[in-house]
Amino acid sequence: MSLPVFEQVPHKSLREMALSAIRQAILRGDLKPGQRLMESEIASQMGVSRAPVREALRQLETEGLVMSEAHRGAFVAELSAKDVSEICALRAAVESMAARIVTEQASPETLAELQQVVADMAQAADEGDLPRLAALDLSFHEMLCRTSGNSRLLDTWLNMTSLIRTFIDLTHTLYLPADELVRLHTEVVEHIQNRRADEAGQALARHILEVGERINREYDDKTDEPDA
Repeated sequence: MSLPVFEQVPHKSLREMALSAIRQAILRGDLKPGQRLMESEIASQMGVSRAPVREALRQLETEGLVMSEAHRGAFVAELSAKDVSEICALRAAVESMAARIVTEQASPETLAELQQVVADMAQAADEGDLPRLAALDLSFHEMLCRTSGNSRLLDTWLNMTSLIRTFIDLTHTLYLPADELVRLHTEVVEHIQNRRADEAGQALARHILEVGERINREYDDKTDEPDA
């Protein structure tokens, strides 16, 4: 971590600001998987003491974005095939439930909002704007969970938002063409519009699990490659 990544922050809510800054640096790719996170260097760049940085790293470890090793320190976490499978299974269960609930009770306003997000995704895909596409994708899934009205379902989803964002970024950059991503979300919205709750939930779960399988196949292919 030779070049400065972080800006100095004011002495207010230092833990929260450090947490947000480090999380965003990981999600943007400024900090790479496997990269060591030096408390002293991060604190120096932010202009704070090491204490809020240490607390932020502990929180990010609970979110799955950071891992710590005894006598070695903290590192940006790398998603393993097992991690991907677990994330996908949990996402499929939570979000398919949300899709079913929303389908059964969606108001015209909710349906219009979902349709608008998919239309915006299509525009971003046409323009090749992958960062915007990623943000809209996350917004679509969060909207489903929020409009379900199930607070515990939403809490479960929000607790793994950082991992979901990492998963979505992987999906866009490596494993799923933008036009296919738009098509799959369009399919879910059409099921919701036509009040097909089971089909909406199944389509969303199938999409999540299929992408997880693609990611794990990529991991397998890399593992099978002979050493140079």
